[in-house]
Amino acid sequence: MPQIKLVVWDLDNTLWNGTVYYTDKDSIELKPGTKEALKELTKRDIKNTICSKNYYEDAEKMLDKFEIKKYFGSAEVNWGLKSDNIRKLINKYNVKEDEVCFVDDDPFQRAEVLSQLPGIKAIELGDPLDILALDFMKPENETEEDKERVKILKEQRNREEAEKNHKGDYKEFLKNCNIKMVVRKVEEKDWERVVQLFNRTNELNTTGNRYELEKLKEQYDNNEIEVYVSELTDKFGDYGLIAECILDTKTKDWEIKDLTVSCRTMGRGIGSALLIELMHLAKERGAKTIRGILREIESNWRMKPLYLKRGFKVIKKNGNETTYGYEFTEKLPELHPWLKIIRK
Repeated sequence: MPQIKLVVWDLDNTLWNGTVYYTDKDSIELKPGTKEALKELTKRDIKNTICSKNYYEDAEKMLDKFEIKKYFGSAEVNWGLKSDNIRKLINKYNVKEDEVCFVDDDPFQRAEVLSQLPGIKAIELGDPLDILALDFMKPENETEEDKERVKILKEQRNREEAEKNHKGDYKEFLKNCNIKMVVRKVEEKDWERVVQLFNRTNELNTTGNRYELEKLKEQYDNNEIEVYVSELTDKFGDYGLIAECILDTKTKDWEIKDLTVSCRTMGRGIGSALLIELMHLAKERGAKTIRGILREIESNWRMKPLYLKRGFKVIKKNGNETTYGYEFTEKLPELHPWLKIIRK
């Protein structure tokens, strides 16, 4: 089955609930899961575009309002036949018919397009996230994490909905979520996900380094590094493997060479919890100090306080790279009260 390279989205009642052209435009709401689906498709190198019967100016206002315009390339928003417009998009994007998926809630529009372009996939989605589970949308080198992606994203949506409806403060909400974090050594089954997380994560990443699977495994097998991973569960479901770090533990002066946390756990204190657990581990194994490297890139500004807030001191600064150090002479920082840490 050919892999899809281009998704052509209708707008009204497909990406959002409501019709831009009519009087309900002020009450239009983005369908839950739309932004997450578009973001994930973009990560999979699948292009997104639009074919909608609307005035472009009206559609553009909604795309800006919902902050999803950035996910779309050249679009066809007008009152012409959708089959004609999709044919134009096929030529613009230089793809074949069988590499295109057309998403529209209206069966008439899907039938009209298929009558002229029988090679494309034309589908309706009740939930935008479901597009990610279709066979022709899956990544070529699908990991176990990828297979669970739709389930994970839907659980995340339930978390966000519960958080929005919670009446108390955020920390109280977290305490009620029964969050459990497992920290353990990497296992053979983890490697594809480990490399994927390092290479896909920009915001919660201490260095921005990218890795090749075989080279990283070779370093590990040669005892040049240790790799620890974290898994997370809460009352809404299982996040899977959501954080990892690379350690140099060959001397009494440990070094955290890299540390990355999945962005979908943002706001739960996972990065700091992993760091504190590593500090405990280093002390138990007789380390005198532990160092960490932070290389500032455009998108990882949230990681800047990671080491300083845990009592580390600046040891060396070279351009955008800072090395922080911690001596095990003081009481270690406390873990967040809403997290239960299990080390294996």
